[in-house]
Amino acid sequence: MPFLPAAKVRLDVGPADVGRRLTIRYREKDGLSRTENELVGVLYRWSGGFTDGILRLRRRDGTEVGVRLADIVSARVVPPELSAYAMQRLCQQGWPPLHEKDLGPWVLRASCGATGRANSVRVAGLPQGSLDSTLAEVRKWYGKRELPPRLQMPIPSGMRVELDEADWTGRRTSRVMVAPVSKLLNATLEAQERGDLDISVEDEPNSQFLHMTAGYDRHTAPEFEHAYAAVRPAAFVYCRDSQGELLGIGHAVLQETWAGATTVQTVRQSRRRGIATAVAAAMARWAHEQGANNWYLQLYEDNSAALGFYEHLGFATHHKYEYRWPGDLSEPEVWSVDDDKGRRTD
Repeated sequence: MPFLPAAKVRLDVGPADVGRRLTIRYREKDGLSRTENELVGVLYRWSGGFTDGILRLRRRDGTEVGVRLADIVSARVVPPELSAYAMQRLCQQGWPPLHEKDLGPWVLRASCGATGRANSVRVAGLPQGSLDSTLAEVRKWYGKRELPPRLQMPIPSGMRVELDEADWTGRRTSRVMVAPVSKLLNATLEAQERGDLDISVEDEPNSQFLHMTAGYDRHTAPEFEHAYAAVRPAAFVYCRDSQGELLGIGHAVLQETWAGATTVQTVRQSRRRGIATAVAAAMARWAHEQGANNWYLQLYEDNSAALGFYEHLGFATHHKYEYRWPGDLSEPEVWSVDDDKGRRTD
């Protein structure tokens, strides 16, 4: 039976944060007593998962120090950078589920099954109890809501072996991408000057906007309508041609100094005409006016068209994450929508 020891301290960092600068407080044996020390450095290796993990940090002077996970009192990423766990929380706040339940550092989320982020467990470290009992609770909770059980977790997670042994082997990989607002503004300068398009930014989505959104139908409408209404300020971008035909849409939210893009979508017949870039340009201007410093977005790893599009605009990967589900279940079809240039299916 797979087993993971209960975490003594809830850390806001994980194996996916290799490469980030951390502040760690840890206890060190000094004769008969134990003293508490602080260490600041770049995490260059996390070995051993959560069971017997060792974090190896490189300090500014080049020296390297290893700290056992069992000795750590607290650990966090040095601001303004965010850990993978913190970024996942930010993404959830930007697209909140209809229902949620805390299960220790795991958050169970359920809506109407249309998106991965609002219908999965946000995993942020070790479960509160044994892995077996926690996974059983996950199955039960989602079963009551007639939804398949899914875990959303940064990779590497430190729990791969234990989840494989528990036969939670279904997988689909996604990534969180980030970019400075200033870089996005510069990358879309040409699109901002186009005179052949009618771009407007509204406070609410109309019926045209909703019906253009991938995955929206009468069954999933409550999920989208809840998420679109829950976060303010928000921008709903409409891109029309000179005849008033809607060619593309975009949705963004402001979360303190971050702007989150959840939707950039164009009609099929208008693709390769720069419509998605024009929508992104309007969102960039809006974010700048709102005082945001950085953008984030989520997309599936196999969405090569969207990945290339966002990399061209200056986005870089903050971290990758995966969805895990029991091996006896199939991947939901609704999550497999062909998401050309940033359709929001995750």
